[in-house]
Amino acid sequence: MKTNPSTHQKSRKFAELLDSWFTIPGTNIKVGLDPILGLVTGLGDLAGASLSVYFMFYATKLGAKTSVLLRMFMNILADLIIGMIPVLGDLFDVAWKANLRNAKLLEKQEAEPDKLGNESTVMMWVLFIALVLILIGIVIAIVWAVAEAWNLLFR
Repeated sequence: MKTNPSTHQKSRKFAELLDSWFTIPGTNIKVGLDPILGLVTGLGDLAGASLSVYFMFYATKLGAKTSVLLRMFMNILADLIIGMIPVLGDLFDVAWKANLRNAKLLEKQEAEPDKLGNESTVMMWVLFIALVLILIGIVIAIVWAVAEAWNLLFR
């Protein structure tokens, strides 16, 4: 997979625009369009994830390994699912920086393609298990909330 430096620079700049475009005044915290969009509950997170898919398309165009694409997908999925949780998701979005992670994956893919395949597989499974546990937790919380509401309304 060969790219020219300007292509990587464009990819890195796009990731910075989405994840760390400016610093919150009075702090060292960098945010971009993705966390700002995430403030719009549900739809903002979907918009941010849609923009993040660029990295997967770009990696596919460059011939990235399946394990790299899966890791990118898991980064985006974690950002989307956890980002939908009010307040906690917004904080996670600022810290996770899925787009910068995916831009780094593109850079590593080019520099050390064999090494990244093994790292990606392990990280993909770790993220997958974490996401499954989070989804189970969300489902349990929703079922509990519905049951409590039902008891309050019809008791």
